[in-house]
Amino acid sequence: VIAILNQYRMTGAEAEKEFMHGFDGWVWAVAFLQAGGGLLVAAVIKYADNVLKGLATGVSVVTSTLCSMVLFGTPLTLQFSLGSVVILASVFFFSNDIPGGNAKSVEQKPNNTDVEMQKPLIT
Repeated sequence: VIAILNQYRMTGAEAEKEFMHGFDGWVWAVAFLQAGGGLLVAAVIKYADNVLKGLATGVSVVTSTLCSMVLFGTPLTLQFSLGSVVILASVFFFSNDIPGGNAKSVEQKPNNTDVEMQKPLIT
């Protein structure tokens, strides 16, 4: 609404441009990727815990930076390398049992009474 009102207020060369001037295929692709990412985060928060969301966010930062290095030639710094090692190590230790621990593992029976977890993501 504010953008439309501002369009009527403009004068000069800016006023002659159409409302979505500059929106090309790349802009729409980024918009749809952001919308899909938001829906994915909502599904993760609904069906997983907050720690898993944090770990997934860390891995996505590392992955997107590695893709940026390959595609755009972004330089890799020492700080980012150390941070990446810490993130990937934390994901590894969180998702795997550490061998040699003194704690006895407790086997849990599957809980089939949780109806919310049995629902499909998309209905």
